[in-house]
Amino acid sequence: MAKQAKAKQTTVRRPGRTFQERFLECLTRMSGGGKIAVRNAALRDELGWLEQRYTQTKELLRKQGLIKAERGGPGGTISLVHDARAKPKALQAFISYSHIDDSIKADLLKHLTPLNRLGIVETWHDGRIKSGEKWADAIKSNLDTADIIVLLVSVDFINSDYCNEIELKRAMERDVSGSAVVIPVIARNCLWQDEVFGSVKATPTDGKSITSFTDRDDALTEVAKAIKDKALSMLAARDQLAVP
Repeated sequence: MAKQAKAKQTTVRRPGRTFQERFLECLTRMSGGGKIAVRNAALRDELGWLEQRYTQTKELLRKQGLIKAERGGPGGTISLVHDARAKPKALQAFISYSHIDDSIKADLLKHLTPLNRLGIVETWHDGRIKSGEKWADAIKSNLDTADIIVLLVSVDFINSDYCNEIELKRAMERDVSGSAVVIPVIARNCLWQDEVFGSVKATPTDGKSITSFTDRDDALTEVAKAIKDKALSMLAARDQLAVP
């Protein structure tokens, strides 16, 4: 009997977050701190709730003026209602690459354009250096202030003295310090696993190279989604830290 009583005591539910708090935390994370609207179906699946609980909680938060609902397709979307604080600025993404991979970089930028339009990520690469601007200073300045540093990895990237000694070295310093996040994107097959960034999770999934896909758009869509997901989680964290 004593053992049974003890077992019951260990299963007593402890007070935790309310349904409204869980709803807002999940919406904040999935929306990148309110940068984009989230589909109701996706949020409900992420919470793992039944329709009734989800609908009741959403309606309470809507009446409190904390969220707003929109149609925008099957099931509609919801988004956070911001107060007088300015919305978070887009994250700055620095693209480090070998010029041999210029065509892959150009295709990647196309797939990241929707993120630019949504205000999630703003990309920078050396092609944006203006006439008369000192290129080394421009690269250093943008590398030092980037939130995300994308490494477009290939054998030519690995063999480039400039990519390794300047850009990669600084990128890993910032990744280790936590002031930026490094995302290796495997452009072409090469022995990258033993490089200094080899322990960092790469994209496409499992370190498969972009050029090994039958359809390059499939690979780049996967890369863009990985960058989007990381950026949204960073924006959500930054937005929460900004709350007084």
